[in-house]
Amino acid sequence: MSEHESACARVAAQFPERWLRGYVGSKLRHDPVFPAAYELFCGSDKPILDIGCGLGLLAFYLRERGCRQPILGLDVDARKIRQGLRIAERRYKEVDLCHQDVQEPIPAFSGEIALFDVLHYLLPAKQAALLSHLAPRVAPTGALVIRDCPRDNGARFWITWAAERFAQTISWNLNTPLHFPSRELINEPFREIEFERESRPLWGGFPFNNHLFVFRRTSASPDRKRCVGTSLTKDTKEQHGWEE
Repeated sequence: MSEHESACARVAAQFPERWLRGYVGSKLRHDPVFPAAYELFCGSDKPILDIGCGLGLLAFYLRERGCRQPILGLDVDARKIRQGLRIAERRYKEVDLCHQDVQEPIPAFSGEIALFDVLHYLLPAKQAALLSHLAPRVAPTGALVIRDCPRDNGARFWITWAAERFAQTISWNLNTPLHFPSRELINEPFREIEFERESRPLWGGFPFNNHLFVFRRTSASPDRKRCVGTSLTKDTKEQHGWEE
């Protein structure tokens, strides 16, 4: 069994509900965003902010692959946060999951940021505002990593749209109008003078139009900001410049 598959199995085993174990195990094994995120974050000791963390699967997977940096996950779905937080508190040190709407003020932060499958739930103006708000929080040499479906009206786009609507219908995903972002909107806040830009398809074996966008800061960041509202240890907060 590969390291990836072993990590997926260990995370899935933490969930007591049989159906949820099956869902988590399958999603972790087959969704290419998890090994892609590991490759991007595994060599860093910078804290990670996971916006739209859901059950906390990214944090749990990174822990099981040996990543030890502090991780703060935010999600609007209080049900998923409660489920994930029980596991984080029992098994994964320095992982905190918080109920938070990304349209409300986000804790100040400096480090790496993951934003997976979030933008299309926001109005375009809110998407632009969120990305502009997050760009200054990427630490020097750190990255903001986005996974989303760019709006291009191809066959893969419409398959993705249909799958999202189905997930909303069964009440698994947030039931709100969908506004898939343009590439121009995603790129605009990340000036080439400050960020290296990379984008590539992240289809895996699925018919969806998912793409990975990586924005890595190359120049000195603005004054280091400090993260509030976490339950991480005092030593860890002081080490990474986060407030009590």
